[in-house]
Amino acid sequence: MTADFPTIVYYLVTGIVILELLGAGLKKTSMAHLFLILRTCTCLVGIVYIAFFVGRPPLFGPFEAMVYIIFIMGILALAFGKNHGRKNYFFGFNSLVVLLILLSQTGESMALNDDYYMYTNIWVILFFNLRLLSAAFLAHGAAIYICIVFLKKEEDILAAGARNILLAGTCVYLASEWAGSLWCLNWFGDSWRWSHGFFKASILFLLVMAVCHLPAVIARNRIGRGIIGTLPGIFILWMIFFH
Repeated sequence: MTADFPTIVYYLVTGIVILELLGAGLKKTSMAHLFLILRTCTCLVGIVYIAFFVGRPPLFGPFEAMVYIIFIMGILALAFGKNHGRKNYFFGFNSLVVLLILLSQTGESMALNDDYYMYTNIWVILFFNLRLLSAAFLAHGAAIYICIVFLKKEEDILAAGARNILLAGTCVYLASEWAGSLWCLNWFGDSWRWSHGFFKASILFLLVMAVCHLPAVIARNRIGRGIIGTLPGIFILWMIFFH
């Protein structure tokens, strides 16, 4: 039963997110909000499970990454709803992004990762955990930019909020890279050198900078700005789940 618990959490969260989408689609704001809270709490149970059985926060792997990213996205969505009002369209798009993350992990093993000796190192923990945290911020920003693509109202307010979320996520991501460089320095006695992983990390940074420095002709185009704004979130999720 214990070994099956992550799979149970996965299916529970998936079912709850579908109900979120249903509530948002029917314009039942309170229903969507209630299931959003329930989804976030279910993910928290999954995180507590990880901490109890392996004695550390989530680091990487289908279940650990999924449950942590979706938990943080839930917190951010609740904060968005508190500051900007419970908007059905945002809850719907946020739930859609979460559902896509869940569906992308269908068939993957939900087992916890082996607790290797290096996972007791604080720099290793920070490197992996902060990367997941930044992914949640960037995926949340992608959900807001999807709103911009499909909606014509409150575009500037949404864009300003999404831009701030992307910048916050980038700061967290850079903190993750900094922790990783210290891990490498302590382990190999040398700082990081140019590699495939560092190349992909640089691409993510450049994607965020591109969103923040769009040419005026694209910045005035709602669809163009929205699509480009989703790229950092898509890219980091690809890095984490399909790298």
